[in-house]
Amino acid sequence: MKALIYGGDARQIEMGRLLMERGIHVYMAGFDQAKKELSGAQVLKPEDVSYQLMDLFILPVSGVKKGGVVDAPFSSNPLFMTKEIAESLSPNCIIVSGIETPALKSIVDRDILYIFDREDAAVLNSIPTAEGTLMIAMQKTDHTIHGANVMVIGLGRVGITTARLFYQAGAHVTAAVRETGKFARAKEMSLYPFYMESMKEEIKRADIVINTVPDMVLTKEILEQMKPGSLVIDLASEPGGTDFEAAQKAGIEAIHALGLPGKVAPKTAGEILAHVLWDAVKEWKEERGL
Repeated sequence: MKALIYGGDARQIEMGRLLMERGIHVYMAGFDQAKKELSGAQVLKPEDVSYQLMDLFILPVSGVKKGGVVDAPFSSNPLFMTKEIAESLSPNCIIVSGIETPALKSIVDRDILYIFDREDAAVLNSIPTAEGTLMIAMQKTDHTIHGANVMVIGLGRVGITTARLFYQAGAHVTAAVRETGKFARAKEMSLYPFYMESMKEEIKRADIVINTVPDMVLTKEILEQMKPGSLVIDLASEPGGTDFEAAQKAGIEAIHALGLPGKVAPKTAGEILAHVLWDAVKEWKEERGL
């Protein structure tokens, strides 16, 4: 089996290593500045790839951004996904992306395997995300997390793991939710839940606000209620759920913390991606009789 890892960060380097251990012939495009770390993988320029021969075409966790841009921090030149590349792939080639994006859907006119649609990937990946969030909170505040008032917006897979970690660190954790089931889950976790409609009042007490919701929840009106010197860490995918311009004007430090697993724990995050990918591809083939 031949796999092309097309862009990505240190997670993809670890993923490539583990895929090679499973006997897959790994090619990597967008990694010309990381050749020393890629022993065994064949590093190619995008124009030198034989796309039609690939069995797996693996995009980064962030998928494809506006204009076809693909994250490639180890590339000397910008990396792009194009319709020409998509159309040159074999019909049996499985296209893999971390998440779905409008740009990717506009380029690729076929089924795509989205890794983070899977429960196992999302839950496991929430661990390094939560640890990275805690690290940022410790670095960016002048007080301990123990005893701090921390608000987590959204109790999805990332929100639950993050809230639990901050609670275990001794923070007073409130959770902003929309659903009665999430309200009950927060109570079970010994958190202090409230419904989103009460955000404007509840946020006044927060020292640290962590958003996991990919909607504009931290608006100008909400941010103006926050205490001076408080901190916002937004974990939601682009464009995030914070009015960053309004936060700056209000004197609130707001950090859009994207790709934390690849920054704080690339080895573990790469292992997660590789193992989940292996299972996902196997299931994909079984479902389609390939």
